[in-house]
Amino acid sequence: MKQQNTIFKLQALVMAMSAVLALTACGGGDTRIVEREPIVTDDDDHDDHNHGGEAGGRLFVLNSGELQAEVFDLDDNDLITSIALDAIPSSVYASGAYRYAALIERNANKVSFVDGGLWQEPHDDHFDLYSSTPKLINYSLAGSRPTHFVAHDGEVAIFYDGDAAADTNASVQVITDELIAGAGIPAQINFDMPMHGVAEPRGEQLLSTIRRDDADSTSNNFVLPDQVGVYHFHNGSYELEQTLDVACPDLHGAAQNETHVIFGCSDGVLLALEGEAGDYSAQKLDNPDTLIEGARIGSIWGHTDSGQFIGLASSGDVSQFFVIDPVLGELELVDWEPLENAKPVARGFAYEAEQFVILDDQGYLTQITPHQEGDYTHWEYSGRLEITGADLNAMPEGANFSMTFSQNGHTLYVADPISQHIVIVDLDTFEVTGEIELDYAPSMITWLGIAEEHDH
Repeated sequence: MKQQNTIFKLQALVMAMSAVLALTACGGGDTRIVEREPIVTDDDDHDDHNHGGEAGGRLFVLNSGELQAEVFDLDDNDLITSIALDAIPSSVYASGAYRYAALIERNANKVSFVDGGLWQEPHDDHFDLYSSTPKLINYSLAGSRPTHFVAHDGEVAIFYDGDAAADTNASVQVITDELIAGAGIPAQINFDMPMHGVAEPRGEQLLSTIRRDDADSTSNNFVLPDQVGVYHFHNGSYELEQTLDVACPDLHGAAQNETHVIFGCSDGVLLALEGEAGDYSAQKLDNPDTLIEGARIGSIWGHTDSGQFIGLASSGDVSQFFVIDPVLGELELVDWEPLENAKPVARGFAYEAEQFVILDDQGYLTQITPHQEGDYTHWEYSGRLEITGADLNAMPEGANFSMTFSQNGHTLYVADPISQHIVIVDLDTFEVTGEIELDYAPSMITWLGIAEEHDH
């Protein structure tokens, strides 16, 4: 897989370079692929070409009220710049290599990008760090109803749902940071009907949902797919090579690690195991008896450093987390000891997958951690931290807490719209260690910078 991924990235880089001239009218002229020389930017940008630099990274903070974003230097928590935006995104993600903030403008059928201004380039036997002033770049992607944004090993698959009312179909685009920098044309899959689906990029392969005709589908909600296809990258495009032989009705939610890709189904979870020849075998784990009535696992998180996945099932005021062990073929309920009526608003694996952290709407972080018991890895509640002392009734309308993880250390950042600041949490001690004061209610945040490589 690592060799395949390297080949894919080289192909993507060639595509990006060849597309720069073709797309300068769409915004490629301001951003270039750089080889060993500092990027050329405007006079008011600062470009550093060194081996040290901003180790902490940068923090992208969305200010929905003013239609702008701010980017902070996390070494000193100082504001670098404010950026005027064209629209308020429905969601914000970091790109595959964490250089860009991807702004998902679902209703505008568009994905825009803010260059966080930190990246590195290979140079002899080391990498050189480059920095510049963050800015909204003149490059974007178009597609009908962009929704799911999945990153893995430097690649991102953006799934566009399509829109039956507008007579537009679903599609997938696969991008890398190199492709964005070169204003390249992404590899794409076009489907023949709308679908609320998801795709998982894996080097030369891509696992994507497939929606069948309503008469053939096992889904109760026909816009949700019930099959998974394995696509292979050939000559600049994807070709369907395999359709998994296990159905996944009402498919929603997906994640992957080094060996498995998992999808959420109404009747359980679908496990796809990659074989040595690049083909996949599939099996279904049925919903456990501990699942509350009326719920299903519809969101899943994975990490390359974890052999287990975490799935979320919710019904009414109850949210359940399950550990999914694809090797043992087991689903185990985790007692995350929530406060009464607490609902998760953000969650995910921390750096190196040493914790899984849940942020709830009551202003608390809950940590669950793995413990080895013989050959079995057991996850359990290990602590709770209050990140706000504010009156929850003062939460601005439509707002909520949000969080993002550093990708080069054990630090978590939580946006508090009530107190109008960013809370900094040390995950090693599980304590608040600082804050970034704002004069507005932050709506979304994401970490940008140079992700640190670590052993799997």
